[in-house]
Amino acid sequence: VPMRKLRQWTLNHPLQFVSVFMLVYFTWFSLLEKYAQPVLMIHSKLDDKIPFCEYFIVPYLLWFVWIAGTFVYFYIKSRDDFYHACRYMFTGMIVCLIIYTLIPNGLNLRPEITNNNIFSRLVDMIWSVDTATNVCPSIHVFNSIAINTVIQHSNAFKHKKLVHVGSYILALAICMSTFFLKQHSVVDVFWACVLGLILYPLSYKSAFDDSRESEYDVKAS
Repeated sequence: VPMRKLRQWTLNHPLQFVSVFMLVYFTWFSLLEKYAQPVLMIHSKLDDKIPFCEYFIVPYLLWFVWIAGTFVYFYIKSRDDFYHACRYMFTGMIVCLIIYTLIPNGLNLRPEITNNNIFSRLVDMIWSVDTATNVCPSIHVFNSIAINTVIQHSNAFKHKKLVHVGSYILALAICMSTFFLKQHSVVDVFWACVLGLILYPLSYKSAFDDSRESEYDVKAS
């Protein structure tokens, strides 16, 4: 009964639910950033073969606009997709935080920035606020996979192939940006993909169901 009441409150108060979740998430993440000391350093030989490229900061930063914009669009146009996105993304983000807490991890891939263009300065800004800890699995990559999955399933974009293709391309570019900017190891990306596959059936009735049937009878106000 308590879980049923919580679910009903979530459905009836979506913005409050998102606000509470983000407060918990950012508080937890900030505490990990401040106090967690990595016990596992992530590295792959493939990381050493991937060059640093500051221009990938463009798709990396587009992630913030893409995630927020899609959430706002779904909240207004398709409350069903909004709840799918919340369940998929928020579950994965909490799983990542649990992993970071139990196995604090980090990386040592960031090179010295020698260029002095706008892209390099943006990378330096990101590095200054986002330490090289709490990296595996990559939340940046996981959220890209999750939001792209919801877009592909959405009735709102059912006949819009350009949106489908564009979403795939942007998701791929964002995932690539994480290791070209040395924000993540390819190991972080791999495990984010695995997490995305594991949690996919939890957001949709079946991992092979493409019927696009609505699970919630909730209409946007």
